[in-house]
Amino acid sequence: MASTRFTTDHYDNDRWGWVMVAVTFTSCFVMFVHLKALSVLLLPMTNDLESDLWFVGWIAVLYTMVLNCFGPVAGALSRLLGARAMMVFGGFLYTSGIILTSVSTTVPLLSVFTVGLSGVGSSLHWNISWAVMASYFKEKYPLAVGISTMGEPIGMMIFGPITQVLLDTYGWRGTMFLLGAISFHLVPCAMLVQRDPSSSLPETDQYQEVSVSDEEDNSQEQGGTDYAKDECDTTDEGNHSYQNSRQSKAGRCCQLFIEAIDFKVLADVRFILLTSGRFTATFAFNAWLVFMVPHGQFQGLSNIQASFLPTAFGVGNVVGKLVPPLLQKFGIQSPMAFWACSGAALVCVSLIAEAFIKPFIGQLAFTGLVGVGFAVLYQGIDVMIRSLSTDDRFISLLGWQGVFTGVAGALGGLVAGRLYVWTRSFSTSHCVFAGVTLLTIPLLVVQARYCNKGIKTQR
Repeated sequence: MASTRFTTDHYDNDRWGWVMVAVTFTSCFVMFVHLKALSVLLLPMTNDLESDLWFVGWIAVLYTMVLNCFGPVAGALSRLLGARAMMVFGGFLYTSGIILTSVSTTVPLLSVFTVGLSGVGSSLHWNISWAVMASYFKEKYPLAVGISTMGEPIGMMIFGPITQVLLDTYGWRGTMFLLGAISFHLVPCAMLVQRDPSSSLPETDQYQEVSVSDEEDNSQEQGGTDYAKDECDTTDEGNHSYQNSRQSKAGRCCQLFIEAIDFKVLADVRFILLTSGRFTATFAFNAWLVFMVPHGQFQGLSNIQASFLPTAFGVGNVVGKLVPPLLQKFGIQSPMAFWACSGAALVCVSLIAEAFIKPFIGQLAFTGLVGVGFAVLYQGIDVMIRSLSTDDRFISLLGWQGVFTGVAGALGGLVAGRLYVWTRSFSTSHCVFAGVTLLTIPLLVVQARYCNKGIKTQR
């Protein structure tokens, strides 16, 4: 894909940026529709495949782990092969995984298709779409983030009850096949990409696409001249020279790939602190999201009632995403660290209450409050992460953040599953998640103090 360079004057003024907001919205919508569908389909899939509930649930958590942990590789491939091409490929891979999941006959096959294909495909589309969208905004980035991530709760609100209806009508396999058809919309969305975020700013170090360098071209030309002059060379020597040339190209490609992964971001203290804060939040969020409906069912809710819990979460999440940008619009400026800490505190209190409240109305109310808290928490961290880097390296920040949060989500799912095996309920895991989420607050406070100290030092 041909790269185009832009100046900072184009931030917030290019209308195509809002098209990319719609693309990112669609990506969030489809990814969370799939995740929520897995939550609703968890029990019938477990019964049909004759497996354990915690094990099939952990496969869903591993899907989100791969979505995040493959981020650095997705960023490197985006730099080397182009953002649009990788997003299109990711869309095809993601759709294929979901459709093949619908015909899985064993748990290992389910794992390969859900984690291996859909997980990798979603990572390519998800991470690159975020980086491309971010390259259009600065001042309006909080608003763009809020609108883009609304795809997550809206997808859950719509497809929580709908998945239950599809399950009753077509079974879990037919439901997954229909979800595969919906996910194909990611492919035309990827074709709308125009910018390559790794080359959008001329004043920063750029990553080049994989190609044969001038030195290699000259070496090949010189090799050809020498070969013409020395026609008496043996065939073995010619083959040896050809193998060395291929090894040189392979080594150069590997070097470019390693450079494109960008390990240098791990030396940024602010990035490590923010990522640690997201680690603790994701430890709770991913597993809670997967086991939300089963927890409601174990609390005494009917299948239909439990299927409306994602809707309550979605409503709360939408409200939470609108609060910071609307207050900013009316001139009420609060540090993003304040909003993130407030969200973490709200999540902690709501999870503890949800663990013990059994009435349907109470479950809906506190599930909605959890949605508000996570929305404010994640949005605050997202905006702070964006402020750490220019466009060309933002994809690296997203990718490496995804590695840590992906591991956190998998660990959270494993802990929740094992606690269910030991206690036969999810109430204990809710209390554990509440305590872990509370750890986000001191990490964000330290990051804010470190940032302020750095500003004073520069002055």
